Amino acid sequence: MRQSLAKIAFLALTFAEFAAAGNTGGIFGPVVNGGHQSIQYRNAYDPDNHNFNQRLHYQRATSDDVMVRGLVQTKKTLQSTNDLDFFQAELFWQLEDVTPRWQQGFRFDARVGVENRPHQIGINWMHDVTLSPTLLARVLVLGSKQLGSHAQSGVTFQARSSLNYQLTDAWILSFEVFSNLGTTGKFNGLSNQTQQVGPAIIGNLGKWQLFAGVLSGVTSSSPNNSFRFWLTKQF
Repeated sequence: MRQSLAKIAFLALTFAEFAAAGNTGGIFGPVVNGGHQSIQYRNAYDPDNHNFNQRLHYQRATSDDVMVRGLVQTKKTLQSTNDLDFFQAELFWQLEDVTPRWQQGFRFDARVGVENRPHQIGINWMHDVTLSPTLLARVLVLGSKQLGSHAQSGVTFQARSSLNYQLTDAWILSFEVFSNLGTTGKFNGLSNQTQQVGPAIIGNLGKWQLFAGVLSGVTSSSPNNSFRFWLTKQF
C-alpha cells in the first residue's frame, strides 16, 4: 500500500506541473453504491492555450439509487490568475436495470457561473453495458441549456463514451471519446465539432482512486492535447 500511495503522489506532482487540459469532464456511470461518500480533486491542462482548470468535488449517496454532488471549478489562462469559474450541484439517479448487464440512470445538473459567465442546467442519460467479466462499455448523452445575459442560444448536446478493460483487480485501462455535437440552433458538421479521444489509467487502491489520462483532438476545431489527472478519497 505504501508503494501504491508513493506512486499516486509522484503522478499527482507530475501532472500538477504539466497539468492537463481545459477538459475536466468525466465519463460517469449510472451505478450508485449505498453509503458512498468521497471527495475528489481534478485538474486539466491545455498546453496550446495554457488553460489550467481545477475542480473540487464532494459526493454522497443518500440511498441505494440516489447520490448528490457539489463541486467548484477554477480556471487559469495566460490572461488571468486562478479565477473562480462556476459552482455546480448534481443529482445522480440510478434507474431499474435494463438487463442484468445493462445499467442506466440520469444525472441532473444546476450550475451557477461566476463573473458574468452563464448559468446552466443539464440532464444527462447514463448507460453501463458489461460486455464480459473484464470489459465494460459506457455511453452518455448530455443535454444542457445556458441561462443569463451571456448565454448561448439553444440546447447544447454532447456524447461521451468509454471502453474500460480490467487489467487487474486494482487497475483499469480506458479509452475515452468526447464529442460536442452542437446546439438545437446549429448542429455542427463533423469537421466543426469538438472531438477528443485518448487513453486513461484508473487505479483503485483501497480508499484511494487515481485517474490519469490524455485526450487528443481529431478535428481542426478541437484542442490538440489535453492532460487530465484526478485523485479521489473515499470515506
